[in-house]
Amino acid sequence: MGSTGIVLAVIAGIIVLLVITTITKSVRIVQQGFEGVVTRFGEFKDIKNPGLTFIFPFIEVMKIIDVRETPRTGDRQQVITRDNVAVIVNATIFSQVVDVRLALFTNSDYLVSVDNLARTSVRAVFGSISLDEAFSQRERIGTLLQTQMEEATDKWGVRINRVEVLEITPPDQILQAMALQKQADQEKRARILESEGQQQSAVN
Repeated sequence: MGSTGIVLAVIAGIIVLLVITTITKSVRIVQQGFEGVVTRFGEFKDIKNPGLTFIFPFIEVMKIIDVRETPRTGDRQQVITRDNVAVIVNATIFSQVVDVRLALFTNSDYLVSVDNLARTSVRAVFGSISLDEAFSQRERIGTLLQTQMEEATDKWGVRINRVEVLEITPPDQILQAMALQKQADQEKRARILESEGQQQSAVN
């Protein structure tokens, strides 16, 4: 094979490689539960639904966004209730992307933003209620957290489906006082029952 043949073979190999690369970059698969956001030269172009899809290679880029409901358990944090009691709180936020365009282009990182928003919302909500309300109204607290967070997340294309308060832990001295109060209540009920039993016995 002469030098011309070698050059032609190299050129042919390069062309084949370019064709394969082009096809590989143009064919994309979007899995169920995800959506693809296509940008062309950095500008929004289209939204691709799950399935086999095609883009123009080298000039278009597709970013995959998870649109499934995602539970995100925050870190345990200390908050102050309305009656100035420091409690440790942990909550799980169930969020879901409902507008991939807003989620991608209105916030640099919507997942981090949701986490940070959850922390500030927990502090604000628990700061507006007493310790007794915190223990007896968990469902209401979850609703308050959801409502407060939705005011911000709606602009990010993220929906807060629900908030579950997993843990509310008061200081040790409060736990001891609650245990003593519970013991006193039990002893009081026992004395009342005993007194009622003696009274009934006397009547009989």
